[in-house]
Amino acid sequence: MKHLLLLLQAFLISDFAYTQTGPAGVGSSTNNVLWLKADAGVYNNAGTTLAANGDNVQQWNDNSGNTDHASQGTAANRPNYVTNSINGNPIIRYTAANNDLLMATTVGTGNAASVWAVASYSSLPSPNPGILVAAPAGSGTSVAPGNKSIGMWVSNAAGTRVWGRGIQSDNTTRDISQVTTLNVNTRYIINNMYNGSSSINQYVNNAAAGNVAYNGTLKSWAEVTIGRQGTETWNGDIAEVIMYNTFLNDAQKNIIDNYLSAKYNLALSSNDKYSGDDPANGDYDRDVAGVGQEATGSNTSFAASTTKGLSILVNSGLDNGDYILAGHASLTNSQTSTDVGGMTGTNNARWQRVWYLDITNTSTNINTDIEFDMSDGGIVGLTLGVASDYVLLYRAGQTGNWTELAVANSTPGDRVKFNALDLTNDGYYTVGTKNWTVSPLPIELLNFAAIAKEKKVEVNWTTASELNNDFFTIEKTKDGLNFETLSVVDGAGNSTTVKEYFDTDNDPYEGISYYRLKQTDFNGNYSYSQLVPVNYYFGDDGISIFPNPSNADEVINIDFAGLKDQNVLVVVRDIQGREFYSKVNLISENNQLIALDMEDRLASGVYIVIASSNNKIYSQKLIVK
Repeated sequence: MKHLLLLLQAFLISDFAYTQTGPAGVGSSTNNVLWLKADAGVYNNAGTTLAANGDNVQQWNDNSGNTDHASQGTAANRPNYVTNSINGNPIIRYTAANNDLLMATTVGTGNAASVWAVASYSSLPSPNPGILVAAPAGSGTSVAPGNKSIGMWVSNAAGTRVWGRGIQSDNTTRDISQVTTLNVNTRYIINNMYNGSSSINQYVNNAAAGNVAYNGTLKSWAEVTIGRQGTETWNGDIAEVIMYNTFLNDAQKNIIDNYLSAKYNLALSSNDKYSGDDPANGDYDRDVAGVGQEATGSNTSFAASTTKGLSILVNSGLDNGDYILAGHASLTNSQTSTDVGGMTGTNNARWQRVWYLDITNTSTNINTDIEFDMSDGGIVGLTLGVASDYVLLYRAGQTGNWTELAVANSTPGDRVKFNALDLTNDGYYTVGTKNWTVSPLPIELLNFAAIAKEKKVEVNWTTASELNNDFFTIEKTKDGLNFETLSVVDGAGNSTTVKEYFDTDNDPYEGISYYRLKQTDFNGNYSYSQLVPVNYYFGDDGISIFPNPSNADEVINIDFAGLKDQNVLVVVRDIQGREFYSKVNLISENNQLIALDMEDRLASGVYIVIASSNNKIYSQKLIVK
């Protein structure tokens, strides 16, 4: 029996030979000692409630696998979370006047280090505001120069130049020369490299930006402060921080720079190895990872967890200057039977996610093993079909017929493996099946939503197709651990058409709660959807929207019944959760009515308008005709 796989954004790490699970597939939790990224694991409390736009950040989770989360216990010193700020990604916004900072306290140190930050400043209100500083345990906010073992900051004198330092184990201070000017409100990839023998080098967008000699030792830097050095707080944005306790080779450094360049749409000054992020190639910016080699060393594999489903292992042919970098444009995890021209099967389908591969090959063909991992992390007993039904698909452009490059060698569990492939052409790659009724790929849950309205929660979901699907179970929870069954809904069994489902929770929890969907096959195998949060106040004094329904060209107004003298955050999302409007409005006694001033008019459809104020959240459905 095959599962109806649900649309999720997490994958199990393969047990194949792919061990590189760090940023862009470089390193692992052994040497990637801290990885903070604003698009994953940002909380407005101690790790249970994900931050929403405008929230203060109490905890920023470490994605390295070391669980060394950065946090701030004092509410007044917490930075803010801002969504859709840089190439669609969120950032953490620091305010110097508030002395904002977040701190990780047990980072694994070394005499060598490789450190990245993606940051920008809105002003420099002190002589040397800090992007980050790493110090001995208990010294994260120390003003003593000898405690700033690793530093990255910008001077408000001498041309607003970036610099920093390293402190040797003998307490000698080694300051990086100030070379490169950073412009206000401009995002940069800033990188400090401590080589463990003789030099510290700084780079901005992969261009040399200063250096200093050191004796190859570093004082302990177990406590990392993000957004401050000493008493000098950063006044601006930080999107990502990556730290290794080892000196990465040139190939690994180039791969990480290309990952950050694609993700944040920041041009590199040199060693741009990935063209998939170009608009002409479709902006395949997401989860870029790579293999490559330079004279100083190589990176020969990356795991599926780094690219959301694609693994590559190099067997041979990787010469100096050779690279394969891969990225995708969509988190969609589903099977589709459309756009399958060129395939030779009878019931053709392909994985809807497509990767762009940029291949730099200087001489010998690069021989690789490729694996597609379609696990959603909640599958029990999943077994794919016949290996010979699965094919590696390639095409040179974003449209057109696919070419079947190879037949799969095996299908262990929820993975499809292709062995000993010579990859030569840039372009678009995915996995297909020539008989999806016997050998399926993930089948898409088009949406699963839980929406609070009028003292009830409306739960709805849509499937694109179903295979051996017995029934659905709707479950809800307050704590994410103990679940209550809301209802059981029959599935369609086998279906290749879109099916819509709807149910209502007439006795919902007040405050924060979560809903999920459990799907069960006829043979008892089951899988879960992701948790969907509901965080609404079911009061009678909420908001009124008019006109509702409205036409696409009409101005939409909101009346805040009974609210005055307070800030209200208004957010407009569609039922898939995509955000179209977000703004804080001051509601005074004589100004209870606002008009939604959006850059673009809403297309026809159903939207949810959410207003947050004084720990209460109001919501109303908006229909645009």
